[in-house]
Amino acid sequence: MKTSAQSAMYAKHAQLMQARQQNYFDRPSAEVLFLIPEDVQRVLEVGCGSGTTLRTLKEQRLQEGRICEVVGVDIEVEAISRAKEYLDAAYLMNAEEDELTEYPQGYFDLLIMQQVLEHFVNPWATLRQWLPLVRPGGYLIAGVPNIGNYRFLKRLILNDEFAYEPCGILDWTHLRYFTLTSFNEFLTGAGLTLVKSLGLPKEEQMTPKVRYLVRLFPSLNRFAYCTYVVLARTGKETPVDYIPFKKTYTL
Repeated sequence: MKTSAQSAMYAKHAQLMQARQQNYFDRPSAEVLFLIPEDVQRVLEVGCGSGTTLRTLKEQRLQEGRICEVVGVDIEVEAISRAKEYLDAAYLMNAEEDELTEYPQGYFDLLIMQQVLEHFVNPWATLRQWLPLVRPGGYLIAGVPNIGNYRFLKRLILNDEFAYEPCGILDWTHLRYFTLTSFNEFLTGAGLTLVKSLGLPKEEQMTPKVRYLVRLFPSLNRFAYCTYVVLARTGKETPVDYIPFKKTYTL
């Protein structure tokens, strides 16, 4: 897919979200903000939208009297134009095809890729492309939808339905799918060490029936979560091999 076609798709996606009053380009991610380590000062977000998460982080740090440099990258034209008003720098880029050459390797303390990896044709290579911009011992915060969610499995198994939607797990712009296990393997395969993970929705946000089942059988929580957000730490170097499979299943 050409960059222009991708840009048009995401522009249409933004219009759909605005019509539904669910434009996540303009909402800060509370989960990401919760996971950000205290010792980070330079933050890069790939898929920053209009920069609200980075803007919120910078405002919080300024209120505490701490320095925080925030830089964003996004493919959506209107979103990145708004991000430029609030961030230290913002770049209109296709993160899978373009390189951010304005900063040296190891410049950032934290790379955020929240709800963006599932949009890439090759997320394995793309993650490795961006990780060198993070210092050794720095951090990655990444979140993906959970394809193991019970609502999706119910539709697939009982109704033979795999229908894309304007947003959610089957967002029509999603190209790749993960469970928590496969996502953790994806991150460790890139040389990252897992620090903490969050499953959403939180238990108190689940329906009473689902909350009861999860409390009765804790192992079922992986079917209740719609998304995972993970904090991981970088190693000394990023492995170059990104073949996404270790074995072949015969179905």
